[in-house]
Amino acid sequence: MSAPERILVVKLADLGDALLATPAIRGLRQRFPGARIDALTAPAGAAVLRLCPAVDQVLVFDKRAFDSPSGLLRPGGAAELARLGIRLRRRRYDLVVLLHHLTSRFGAGKYRALCLASGAPLRAGLDNGRGDFLTHRALDYGYGSRSELEYGLAVAATLGAAPDDPAPAIAIPEGARREAHALLRAGGVTSAYIIVHPNVGSFAPVRNWPPRRLAAVAKGLVAETGLRLVVVGTEEARSAANVVLREAPGVDLVGRSSAPQLAALLGGAALVIGSDSGVPHLAAAVGAPVLTIFGPSNQDAWRPYGSVIWQPGQPLPQEPRVVVRAGIPCSPCLYTGYALGRRDGCGKPTCLALVTAEQVTQIARHILSLGAPGIPRK
Repeated sequence: MSAPERILVVKLADLGDALLATPAIRGLRQRFPGARIDALTAPAGAAVLRLCPAVDQVLVFDKRAFDSPSGLLRPGGAAELARLGIRLRRRRYDLVVLLHHLTSRFGAGKYRALCLASGAPLRAGLDNGRGDFLTHRALDYGYGSRSELEYGLAVAATLGAAPDDPAPAIAIPEGARREAHALLRAGGVTSAYIIVHPNVGSFAPVRNWPPRRLAAVAKGLVAETGLRLVVVGTEEARSAANVVLREAPGVDLVGRSSAPQLAALLGGAALVIGSDSGVPHLAAAVGAPVLTIFGPSNQDAWRPYGSVIWQPGQPLPQEPRVVVRAGIPCSPCLYTGYALGRRDGCGKPTCLALVTAEQVTQIARHILSLGAPGIPRK
């Protein structure tokens, strides 16, 4: 294969998934140092891919028209997709790197159309039997057989690309660091702090651990350690954040930080706690200790980088990044094997109800004892 001059990486995803794509993009940059590398992503993913040094330009596309056949029927939906195809064709890409599973027939069809519309002669991606339009294929063994980060690396490997570091690849601007410090100072935070993110967003909200339990954990940790509490998130997290802040007084930064500022805030935290969402992924990417609570979603596919999985009855983990889950047989039920599974869970969900505040506090206390920013190792 001759070296491509123009590469398009397709990851129409939110913050966490976009972050998990950055090691593969780093590998492409190192394999093809002279190439132009663009990334096509959703608005939330764009916020973090703009922090990836290996990306030359981020192209933003509202993927709602891509999510279901009905999206094509909404006013302007089909025309929007046609404009995207024209836009990509004009950029004359030599290679499209598709970092998505071809889970459904509709999904395979839409990504086939996107890749072919680009006009790129080379197309790399995951193949579960629906990837005949790809010229370079990595086998898809199903959700959770590999992490999503590892699947991205497998696709890059079909092109001879392997990064020298498999960790998420972002850089925080110095200006964002200064702005983050100013936010903390304005809230009176001048010493070590923990961050709580109390919401998972609108996609599969069943993933969210109850905010009242998160409040109990935060209140206990603040009382025990003297650490300051900082609550972050978009305005979508407002109601859940209010529950936490009523029980555990802290600094309210909900809706007040950009993605680069949030990355800087997370990087200085003694511990970050939240449910399965993009914020724990961002925390792991900047090297923060992080505790993530998983329920119906697939921990083997989407655990933050470097996280070990712990469930009741197991020895305490010796790593500062931990996924806590109940470990019942019916979990995960969202994105398993080759299927989407239950986006709305089972309606209870028992897998989150069985994760207690006492268990999460125990693991949080243990992570802090391992040593973290502002916290001496015991």
